[in-house]
Amino acid sequence: MAQSAFRDSGFDLALAILRRRKWVALTALAATLSLALPFVVYLPDVYRAEATVIIENPDASSAFVHGPMPDLETRLITIQQELLSRSRLTDLIAQLNLYPGPRRRASMEALVQRLRRDVHVELSRSDRGRATTIGLKISYIGLDPRSAAAVPNTLATLYVDENTKIRERQTAQMAEFLKTQLKGVRQAVDVQQARLNGFKEGHAGQLPEQLSMNMVALERLNERLRLNLDAQARIVRRQDRGGAVIAAEEVVDPLQNLEQRLAELQSKFTDNHPDVIRLKAQIAQTERERAAKPSRPAKPKIESPANVDPDVNALQAEERTLRSQIAAYEQRIQSMPKVEQDLEALQRDYSSTKDSYDSLLKRYEEAQLADSLEQTKQTELFRILDNAIVPTFPAAPNRGRLMLMAFFLAVAFALGAMLLAEHLDTSFHTVGELRQFTTVPVLASIPYVPTRTTLATALRIVLSAAAIAVFCVLLAGLAYRTARENTQLVWMLSAPRV
Repeated sequence: MAQSAFRDSGFDLALAILRRRKWVALTALAATLSLALPFVVYLPDVYRAEATVIIENPDASSAFVHGPMPDLETRLITIQQELLSRSRLTDLIAQLNLYPGPRRRASMEALVQRLRRDVHVELSRSDRGRATTIGLKISYIGLDPRSAAAVPNTLATLYVDENTKIRERQTAQMAEFLKTQLKGVRQAVDVQQARLNGFKEGHAGQLPEQLSMNMVALERLNERLRLNLDAQARIVRRQDRGGAVIAAEEVVDPLQNLEQRLAELQSKFTDNHPDVIRLKAQIAQTERERAAKPSRPAKPKIESPANVDPDVNALQAEERTLRSQIAAYEQRIQSMPKVEQDLEALQRDYSSTKDSYDSLLKRYEEAQLADSLEQTKQTELFRILDNAIVPTFPAAPNRGRLMLMAFFLAVAFALGAMLLAEHLDTSFHTVGELRQFTTVPVLASIPYVPTRTTLATALRIVLSAAAIAVFCVLLAGLAYRTARENTQLVWMLSAPRV
């Protein structure tokens, strides 16, 4: 019983399975190693080199130039798209003789796509103080160490040259565009200025800033009208009080009347007032006329309405003039709100156009300054900090690690094949297996009796071994064809190291 239990133990069962399925395990192990080992051996050595470009912003450029140039990252992306275009990469492949083997059997489009995969551009930012430095790392993964260094160095040089061309072209184009826009807006400003000046000339005396002056003038005219009406009232009262006949000495002298009015005005205004100056001129003119006539002795005369008509007529004529002027000033004052609205609309249009002109002028000056800085190379500087050097050791693959992985994979596959074959086999190999399957008692067991190897058996073994060998050779050839110069597989197996 103890011996039967030992034979049916797990260790004994595992040994029995190993003895029965050793050829299945060896076949699976050989097939897996035939596929994995050549795959690892024939994976290409991949070399990696990196060049670093830094971008520095000088204080002069960052302090004075803001508008004309696009954002730096946008420009870097534009340069990257330009350098990774099909035409540029085709020239680069031909110039550096990249992929000499695949070029004989692959299309140029496939080589361009492969080069795009092999080139990697990474931006790094560092903010320190006011100046911002952006590092640009260009790396390339290739099969040849010299090409691995030549490609990043060439692309770094192209980055520097392309950035210079783009900046010079964009600043010149922006300055020319703003100059054209500025000319058109300047003409619009001149048109608005002419309209505004014409409106002010056509509405002289009705402008809002002339309101106080018009009010003062209107008040002065009303005062003169009041004095005129008072003078006419005095003449009427004198006529009513004197009757038809009065003495000659009571006749009102025109000169005396003017002097009386002058005295009244001087009591209210200064000598520089226009009404005072005008009355003084009238008095002087009357005195000259009286001095030119011969003097006659005064004698009594009969005063009639005809004798006072000249003074009354003069006052009435002055009254009509004053009322006409007062009406004109009142009309000006009443029309001022409408004039003010029209003037504000014109000024608003002029201010809007002038603001646009000032904004364009400022941007044009900035564009000119940017163009000047670009010509003198005082803008942001693209400089190659580190050139790529020729690598001495491949960056990938790590064959030792891959060999170890292949061995463990082969062992796991062999174990899996044994377990699968044992699971699919429905025969009984031990008395214990039979007893677990049925309750019928086992009377006896016949041990395995080896027989002599016949010719047919030997032939079958030879043919099976040959088939397994051929299959392993085919797997090795498939592994060789798949792994040879396949940098993408190296990327996948070596990430994130490469």
